[in-house]
Amino acid sequence: MALTHTFINKLTPSDKCTPNRPDKYSDGDGLQLWVRHTGNKVWVSAYRWQGKQQTLTLNKYPAFSLQEARKRNLEIKQLVADGINPKEKKKEQQASQDGSRLFDTIAQAWYAERKTYLAPSTYSRNYSAYMRDVKPAIGNKIIDDITPPDIIAIGKAIEARGANEMARRIMAEVGQIFKHAIRNGLATYNPASDLSATIKPHKTKNHSRITSKELPQLLTDIDSYTGHMTVKLGLWFLCYTFVRTNEIRFMEWSEIDYTDKVWRIPAEKMKMDRPHIVPLAPQVMQILHQIKQLGFSDKYVFFNPSTRKPYSQNAFINALYQMGYKYKMTGHGFRGLASTTLHEQGYMHEAIELQLAHEQENKISKAYNGAQHLPYRTQMMHEWANYVDDAFAGKTDNLIIMPKAQKVQNG
Repeated sequence: MALTHTFINKLTPSDKCTPNRPDKYSDGDGLQLWVRHTGNKVWVSAYRWQGKQQTLTLNKYPAFSLQEARKRNLEIKQLVADGINPKEKKKEQQASQDGSRLFDTIAQAWYAERKTYLAPSTYSRNYSAYMRDVKPAIGNKIIDDITPPDIIAIGKAIEARGANEMARRIMAEVGQIFKHAIRNGLATYNPASDLSATIKPHKTKNHSRITSKELPQLLTDIDSYTGHMTVKLGLWFLCYTFVRTNEIRFMEWSEIDYTDKVWRIPAEKMKMDRPHIVPLAPQVMQILHQIKQLGFSDKYVFFNPSTRKPYSQNAFINALYQMGYKYKMTGHGFRGLASTTLHEQGYMHEAIELQLAHEQENKISKAYNGAQHLPYRTQMMHEWANYVDDAFAGKTDNLIIMPKAQKVQNG
């Protein structure tokens, strides 16, 4: 029989009512009113979850009226029908009122702290991975409710994409966030410890890239690309300069030296944590002029007007995929292509390695000189840009080898 306010108001604890066994009165559909031995009256919703009987306390009567209890009971039934555990949902709602113990709240504070000392490219890569792979899975969970299987599931989902090392890195970062939470009294244990073994080691493969014989067709396809103009120009820029994709993503107008026609990249933006100089051939200066005329950003060169921030890590690789180069070419592939071709043509190994911003093989000195062999590298980069243009025109036999005397003079 459905309850009424009149009936509820008359209820008092029965002789059988004890601290551990309240009187229970049903309103139907799992909604119950429990009368405790103290005389307090509490609404409780009974439901089945994964085959087991469960109860969820709603609120006290009369603070929570009969109508409010019935409405809340229906909401609980809908959660169950949608495959959501009402108890977990209640925990999330309680945590969101305070928010301090939600995993995402703690993670955001940790990333904000790291942003102050990480290279922008590293921070962007790690934070983007968190927002894409971690937050949707456990961001709204109370940190102490997160279990090792929750974290393993995140790693396995990333592993399924073939990104095994990324899976290991992200799982390790989740562990670092837990350590931060423990230090600040927001968690009691770290469920992410020693989980990397659950991810299979990934056999290292070289970055996919085309050969010099395939370069003319790639350049023709880039020229025909109909996506964002800045992405198209960025692919040409990568080809001419063979810098890392992350380096051009965060390239700033203030880093361009128009007098010397070089791009001076600060140390904090470089993988090897040292400043780098990129000579800019006339073709590259023309690209920069075109982008400047678009007026998208006063700070960043390769700026996405749609998102109002620099292009994502996948912008250039996705463009190559759209052109049919999946598993054939990557942004990093331009570096391998240039290195192989320049070495085959007899250019100075040390100059090529310096231009690629690789770590010096002999590691003689940590006092890296970014201007070393700069005149030689400048001419090499100009000749490489001309070679790219010749390849686009269908002529690939015109790469000039520097005269030996000039190599000695500039070396």
